[in-house]
Formats: sequence, C-alpha cells, structure tokens
Amino acid sequence: MAAVNMTEGSIPRHLINYSLPLIAGNLFQLTYNVVDSIIAGRFIGKEALAAEGTANPVMSIVILGISGICMGASVLMSEFFGAGEYGKLKREISTTVIFGCYFSLAVAVLGVLLAKPLLAALNVPEELLDMASTYLRIIFLGAPFTYFYNAVSSALKSVGDSRTPLKFLAFSAVLNAVLDLIFIGWLGFGIVCSATTTVIAEAASALLCIGYVYRKIPMLQLRWGEFRMDAGLLRQTLRYGSVTALQQSCQPIGKLLI
Repeated sequence: MAAVNMTEGSIPRHLINYSLPLIAGNLFQLTYNVVDSIIAGRFIGKEALAAEGTANPVMSIVILGISGICMGASVLMSEFFGAGEYGKLKREISTTVIFGCYFSLAVAVLGVLLAKPLLAALNVPEELLDMASTYLRIIFLGAPFTYFYNAVSSALKSVGDSRTPLKFLAFSAVLNAVLDLIFIGWLGFGIVCSATTTVIAEAASALLCIGYVYRKIPMLQLRWGEFRMDAGLLRQTLRYGSVTALQQSCQPIGKLLI
C-alpha cells in the first residue's frame, strides 16, 4: 500500500480505513501474552503460568514506553508528511532510528542485569523467581526488535498506511502461536522456549516492516549519508512520547502496586 494523502477525498472514509487496522492491531498485540500464557499453563504447568504472569506487568511497562516514544515520533512524521517537508520527515526517521539503537540496547542490557533484583523487589515468590527472571531476561533481549517494529510501523502509519503494519503483526502473532505449539506443545520445551518464540515473532515483524519500506516506500528509505541525529527533533519526539508513554504505562504500574 502506498502513502495516502488524507487531506484529499472523503475524510470519514479515510478515518475509518485508517482506524480499523489500528483497533485490530491492538487485539493482535494482546494475543502474544494470551497465547504464551495459555500454552504455558497447558503444557508446562501452573508454575510457568504464574511466572509469566509476574513478569508481564514489568514487560508491559517497557513495551508501552517504547510504543509511546514511537508514537511521539509518529506525530512529527505525520506533520512533516502532511506539510510536504520530506527532508524533515527523513531527519525525524533517522533521529528515531539512531536513538532507538542506543535506547533499545540499553533497555536490553539493563533488563538482563536487573530482571531478578526487580522481580525480587516486587515480592515475587521465591519458588517462581528464577523461572520468572529467566523469562523476563529473554523478553528484554527482544527489546530492539520491539522498538524497530514500532518505529517503522509508526513511519508507515504517518504516511497513511496502517494496513501493512497490521498484516505483519498478524503474521507474527500467528507465527508465535505456531512456534509455541511446536516447541512447547509437541516437543516439550519449557519457559525459555516460550520467551524465545515471542522474540523470534517480534523479530519477524520488525524485519518484514523494514523490508517492505525498502521495497515499496522510497520517501521513508534512509541511505547511508542520511543517518544523523537531530537534537531538536529528538527533544520534540521525547516530549511528545513521554506524555503518551506515561499515559499508557499507568495501568501496568497500577497492577504492580496492587
């Protein structure tokens, strides 16, 4: 699907065509945890189900923080695309990508190092602590894939294409379920495999989005000389993104405090 100029034609039709894939995408996002929990509880045991349940609020805060930053970037990308300022659009994409490299790697490293102390501070039962921290560490290692799927998805949405990211998200959700059934349900692997299949599915969605952009959407493609960070755009991105991230993170934070 090519870029869509939403300032021309029927506004209600544009809004419906744009918003329905966003709603469906939120549903597919939920299937990751639901599928992992169902299969873990069915084939690994109640301890694995409980371990994933204790790790999910922490994981949700990180994921929602990442998506909040990318939504902040999407606000600026949409503004530049709508104004026809394609040079600024590419600078914003470049800034988001470069910042994302540092940010997501920092999240992955800190998550691996602090997963167990963090869960212990949240009073996770001792018998679940090792299993939950192992699951959470592997999920944290997938943070770069989560970030880049959200970043590229936001870039596509900013030019009016909300359907393509949905297709790749749907594919990755199905892939996660199939891999879980094969490696956990059939071959009998444990919670490590449950987290690993989730990371593999996230990587697939990120790589598919990136590949699509470089095949189909020239205005979003970055060449080697175009990779540079704009400090002013980064400040704006983080300002917009921090508000969104804070709003989205309130619910999982509430779960941690209950």
